[in-house]
Amino acid sequence: MWEIFFTKKARADLLSLEKEIVKRIFSKLEKTKHDPESVFVRLVGSKYCKLRVGDYRVIAFLNKEEKLVEIRRVGHRRNIYRENP
Repeated sequence: MWEIFFTKKARADLLSLEKEIVKRIFSKLEKTKHDPESVFVRLVGSKYCKLRVGDYRVIAFLNKEEKLVEIRRVGHRRNIYRENP
């Protein structure tokens, strides 16, 4: 099973969202713990991957050696790709 780690920026992103959205994101992340590589989609030209949760995206780095999902950013799809992870 993979471990999930949130960066400081990702934690701040989560705090800015509504509680219901945060619950949906955590629920989806829990489901990905067994095989995140099958759920996360690699971003073109980047080492990061994305996870769709409705209109929100979770940007992460999948560390296969340590079986660690490092959540870098969380936000609405309209803004998340403009900002650096």
